[in-house]
Amino acid sequence: MKRTLLLCAAGLLAHIGSHAQGWEYPRLETSEFAAGQEFYLYNVHAGKFYTEGNAYGTQGSLGSTGLKCRFEENPEAPSVVSISNYSVAKGEWMTPYITTNGALYVDGISQADRYWQVVPQGDNTYKLMMSSPNPVYNQENYPGALLGLDTFEDSTRTVLACLLMEAEEPGEGVYQTDWYLATPEAYKKFQTDVETYKTALSLGELLKEAISAEKDVEEEQAVYDNTASTMDELNAAIGSVTEKLIGGSLEDASEDHPVDVTDLFITNPTYDTNSNEGWSGSVPGLNAAANAQNAEFFYTDFDYYQDLKNLPEGYYLVSLQGFYRAGLPAEALTHKQEGEDGVMYAELYATTGGSTSTTPLQSIFDGATAEPLGTEGEIRNGDYYTPDGMTAAAAYFAAGRYEGNQVLVHVTDGQLRIGIRKNTTIRRDWVMFDNWSLTYYGTEKPNL
Repeated sequence: MKRTLLLCAAGLLAHIGSHAQGWEYPRLETSEFAAGQEFYLYNVHAGKFYTEGNAYGTQGSLGSTGLKCRFEENPEAPSVVSISNYSVAKGEWMTPYITTNGALYVDGISQADRYWQVVPQGDNTYKLMMSSPNPVYNQENYPGALLGLDTFEDSTRTVLACLLMEAEEPGEGVYQTDWYLATPEAYKKFQTDVETYKTALSLGELLKEAISAEKDVEEEQAVYDNTASTMDELNAAIGSVTEKLIGGSLEDASEDHPVDVTDLFITNPTYDTNSNEGWSGSVPGLNAAANAQNAEFFYTDFDYYQDLKNLPEGYYLVSLQGFYRAGLPAEALTHKQEGEDGVMYAELYATTGGSTSTTPLQSIFDGATAEPLGTEGEIRNGDYYTPDGMTAAAAYFAAGRYEGNQVLVHVTDGQLRIGIRKNTTIRRDWVMFDNWSLTYYGTEKPNL
């Protein structure tokens, strides 16, 4: 009987593999360029949208979601356009502009270097070339300069660059400068299709695990095999398989015997690949070049989150390593000496069932001591040693500092949003974070 079950499991696993190609990554419906219309910009080779993030939260970047853009012709030069984009961080239409060394920011008002040529390449593909009447960043000063992504030495980079010249490209496919344009309607459909696709892949992975564990998942397998299954149907199947996989192991969860369910429900909780996969909202800064494996927001407002689904009913503790520095180091020290309660603007939050639980993110001084940790990038600030960069922060996290960020929530509908946010900014303030975790305590509220 045991051999028969194993043979059946092997057959079902092969069945999942043979159907893996049934779910194909969605295609974005693209459009021809037309001045005066609204579009989303999609980088063809990177497979991501033009958005804001990284430095100050408003640097031109690429992400899974995008900023709506408008192209306006220059009356004195019809082939030249200015671009406006709706900055989510600022909550208004603003102008992307070029600044030092060809960096792009999305939150300009009246900056001079803001003009572009939209150059068709065929098949609804375009290149964006900075152009006169820009006083500095134009084709006269920088012949052939294009907007795109430079992946040289860092394939995970998301920061856009405006000085990419094909004549200087250090290898084939290093500069990714081709763009599609998508209408708001096409963008919305694409986002829905991608979410459905990713949900289907998640179901497929769970099915493999369930079949290996000799669980009966025939009905859920049928949902996966049907590439017309809706998001609701896929989520219901995921919930069912999840319950079959972990139901028994969670039955005895309690305050005395909590269960770590991080890997079951949180995608990319530790940034081990220096990517933002699985997360939504504002785009954080990452440092793949230094392999820091953490994330930051610097001098900006933000809302950064992940929506978790199909959680069994009960109490969960959401935890995160992270800190907030309230301004420049000297200013933050003054706040520390005068009392920081009124300036701890960054917070960890968890939303479920229409209610939100929050706690201020720990101060950078909460993990500081009078003795140095001995890592590169830490500084002495008053009587404290603190990290002053992503690499130093990674060392402090590895040493167990800044682990006191926690919120307890009661999930009754299977849905939970976890995130961090800040809607007030102090000059040069800084948020660092890493190592999300989710712990299940059962159906009785723990006394934590």
